[in-house]
Amino acid sequence: MIVILLAVFAAGVLTRIADTAADDGLNLNKYLGYAIGALYGFLIAYVITQYPVLAELAVAVLLSVIVTGKIDNPIHYMGIGAAIFFLALYGLAPLNLALLAVFIAGGIADEAGNYLSDKGRLGGIAGYFFRYRMAMEAVTFTLSACTGNWIFFLAMLSYDTGYTYIFPAAARRKLIRFALQR
Repeated sequence: MIVILLAVFAAGVLTRIADTAADDGLNLNKYLGYAIGALYGFLIAYVITQYPVLAELAVAVLLSVIVTGKIDNPIHYMGIGAAIFFLALYGLAPLNLALLAVFIAGGIADEAGNYLSDKGRLGGIAGYFFRYRMAMEAVTFTLSACTGNWIFFLAMLSYDTGYTYIFPAAARRKLIRFALQR
């Protein structure tokens, strides 16, 4: 389980780097960007194939970002493409559609709420909740508490720790300034 949580964490870090390059102006070499996308896509497929209990969660996150239009950059195209390629290569276990639907609802709520928060349309507690994409944490925590299977919450927490807290906004700004000076 530790290896899977580390893979999920690494996927979160790599996704943040890809987002920073795509959205915030981090100037990466094109091939390095593609390699980062391919690596996070591979890690997502690895988690899905090696730890099938997380398949619905990972597939739901992928579908949520696709449905909400968050995949809008060649680095992310590479990431999603790599995930699909490796899933096609290694196979996907049958999915629990009810669980998948719950996770998709949480993922879409996160993405839509984050968009509204970023645009200033949500303030207060709701704005904070969605700015940090906490809907999936709430969904996975509730599901884990109800089932006793804490891997859902631990995996989401691991991914978001890598995505949100390893490169907070101040660190991203410094990284971008450093990259622009080169």
